[in-house]
Amino acid sequence: MNLKSLALFGTMSSVLLLGACGSKTDVKEEAKPVAAEEKQDQTEAVESDTEQKAKDDGTFLNPFIAEDLGADVEVVYTNKNPELKHEFSKDVSIQIDEYQIVHVSNMNESSKSNFDGEEEGYVLTYKMSLVNNSDEDVYYAGGISLLSDDGVDYIIPREYLVDREQWLNDDSTENPSQYTKGTTFTGMNAHSMTKAQFEKLSSPTLKIDALFLNDDVSQKLGEAAIFKIPFNDEGVEKAAASSKLYQDRMMTDSIADKEVFFEKTDINETKEIDGVKITLNGVQYANVTPTEAYKDSFSDFGDSGVVALTAKITIENGSDTPFDKYLVNRSLTIDKNRGTMFNQGMLEPNVSGTFNPGDKQEYLTVFLFRKDEFGIYKEFELKVGPLKDDKANELFKEKTVTFDLPVKK
Repeated sequence: MNLKSLALFGTMSSVLLLGACGSKTDVKEEAKPVAAEEKQDQTEAVESDTEQKAKDDGTFLNPFIAEDLGADVEVVYTNKNPELKHEFSKDVSIQIDEYQIVHVSNMNESSKSNFDGEEEGYVLTYKMSLVNNSDEDVYYAGGISLLSDDGVDYIIPREYLVDREQWLNDDSTENPSQYTKGTTFTGMNAHSMTKAQFEKLSSPTLKIDALFLNDDVSQKLGEAAIFKIPFNDEGVEKAAASSKLYQDRMMTDSIADKEVFFEKTDINETKEIDGVKITLNGVQYANVTPTEAYKDSFSDFGDSGVVALTAKITIENGSDTPFDKYLVNRSLTIDKNRGTMFNQGMLEPNVSGTFNPGDKQEYLTVFLFRKDEFGIYKEFELKVGPLKDDKANELFKEKTVTFDLPVKK
């Protein structure tokens, strides 16, 4: 759902009813001290060598670009070890092995269509590996998107800017979406962008759709992979900071930037509803700055700013009763009797389907406040439940659990 197409979050402020050993020899010589200058030279040489290995060596990750576009291509930025990995399950994962940004110019006339008809542009290419160590085939339909930092631009994928032989495919099957069990697959994809788009990018968001089983998109395996792709040193810092935050949709959909001012992420308090374990893992409070694309959506909060409370909970169904994942009620009681606030579902990761016995699911729950009112509140109680079936009938005798949330005093 496109949040911008709605009066986002309804009237949000009114929902308040508020990560030397040397070789041995037979001849022994007296060790000679190394001059301080020589030690310094050796240290600098090692550091220089390490830095050089980390730097871009000018090698093209995707030389096909120059051939396909008939263009001059210059390497702008390379990351050979981005350390970006996402697990769809304990046996199935995807990771970005390497990525590179190149500047393209002096291209064929027909190639300019990739860059809105302009004389120059940029291309991002990334190599990724899909690891299927499970005992069944998995399926991936190729759904992928790159969203600008400010949430305004979707950077168009251009897989054809990669040699077809280097696409992420399983050549052993006729189904282009199928990936055989017990196998690792490596391939590349690319996105083109105009000069204007590139110049405002620092750490755009790459989203890779969740996998599925039995060639049935309704049988989803895990959640979508969300990666921040730094385009420069500033982006590296931004991505590092972002990785420490709970990844609600403000982060994953570039709706807003968050700056945490208080958190407790090791609460891990568990309560039960007839065998259903509900654990409050932690909570983060952050000042929120809407991105350019979503500024108007937060207008109801006034000029003082917005505060977001994001709580992380884990639910494990240890009962014999299935219930609906989406219809898990969550609300916030403020100062005992000041009022009740309901969670902003449109800012939370999508959760759907049946919560069968034995299933375990993580939830991120978001509440928004006017910054000029937030300081008034002293106590927050997070209520979870009742749990419901797929027809919204309340289960487990309508029972709920309540957690006292820590608040910065």
